[in-house]
Amino acid sequence: MSIAGLLISLLLAGIAMAIVARPLFQSRRPGKQEGDSWQQQQEQLRTYYERVLTNIRDLDEDFATGKISAADQREEREVWVRRGIILLRALDELDKERSLAASSEDAQRIDRAIEAAVRVYREGGVTANQGASSQGRG
Repeated sequence: MSIAGLLISLLLAGIAMAIVARPLFQSRRPGKQEGDSWQQQQEQLRTYYERVLTNIRDLDEDFATGKISAADQREEREVWVRRGIILLRALDELDKERSLAASSEDAQRIDRAIEAAVRVYREGGVTANQGASSQGRG
């Protein structure tokens, strides 16, 4: 193999290693990580809830076919129903936390917009009525 071929091979190997290793060295943004975390939690809770529903259906089917007794089915069903209730409450709490965070971000954006409008007004800028009438004409 020639020296030029060896150098090109090393260069290509270095580029390939850089591409493969790049995700390991990138830092994630905090906002995106929180969103991902919320989605992962929600997905895990929904997946487990689906398992609960499947287990309840299986218990009912096993009872209907005579594989388990009525007492066993009742006990097991109560356990799985309680788990399902806990999961639904957890999903509601997660959604509530998410909506509170979103509403506080919206409130902050609105506050900033109001402060900017007041600042423009105080500096002698366009008043609200003048701005609205000029927008209607254009």
